[in-house]
Amino acid sequence: MKIQAVKFRLSGEAACFRKPDVNEQVYFTYNNIHRVALLGLLGAILGLKGYRNHRLFGEEKNDFPEFYKKLAGLKVALIPEAKRGYFTKKVQYFNNSVGYASKEAGGNLMVFEQWLEKPIWTVYLIRGTVTVENWNKLVEYLTKQKCTYIPYLGKNDFPAIIENVESCDLDFVEQDGVIFVNSLFAGDLDVIDDSETFEDQAAYIFSERAPIALQPEHNFYVFQQLLYTNCAVKQVKGKLLQDGNKVLCFF
Repeated sequence: MKIQAVKFRLSGEAACFRKPDVNEQVYFTYNNIHRVALLGLLGAILGLKGYRNHRLFGEEKNDFPEFYKKLAGLKVALIPEAKRGYFTKKVQYFNNSVGYASKEAGGNLMVFEQWLEKPIWTVYLIRGTVTVENWNKLVEYLTKQKCTYIPYLGKNDFPAIIENVESCDLDFVEQDGVIFVNSLFAGDLDVIDDSETFEDQAAYIFSERAPIALQPEHNFYVFQQLLYTNCAVKQVKGKLLQDGNKVLCFF
């Protein structure tokens, strides 16, 4: 049995997916577009309401923004197209001088912000529990390069480039012993067997604790450890599917 998916190349000149735990002096970014940000980007393409609309229109407290309610059932796999999974990052300095930027003297907010430089991901989506109507509309908009709102990579300064959109059929992968996974996957470091690497290359392991969902009461992030490695993996949380010779983990 095969599973139908859609895949595309997601890129931009820069990106910033700001970490919520540090907001003084320097703003830091996650290394990859996280699952919630990706759902927000797809929601913008479809014209679904976001966080701001959710607050403005006084929807129920224990509720999610529209984009999350309608798209949270999607299953996502991400391949960072960067050496060893790490994108180049630089800290940029700029002034935000709009009157409402801060309460500092002169209304000028001095910002140091970390940006990803020229990030690229290969993104796979499968329908999961999303309605057929919303899934078909999303596939149509992606393949025909349509959007209601311009998608961006964390900030509206960084428009997203979506290209090479295509449908594909994925095969199930049985987890029988160790396996090599070509995408990000959820798990702890103890699932990695660094005694064996893909094509006997030098071993590398990328690890980042990143948002994978929202909790309802305050829409805070739910975090999970994500890994990317060329080492063999003993056990993977999530559904494993295969596209050609690439093994993908969907979460």
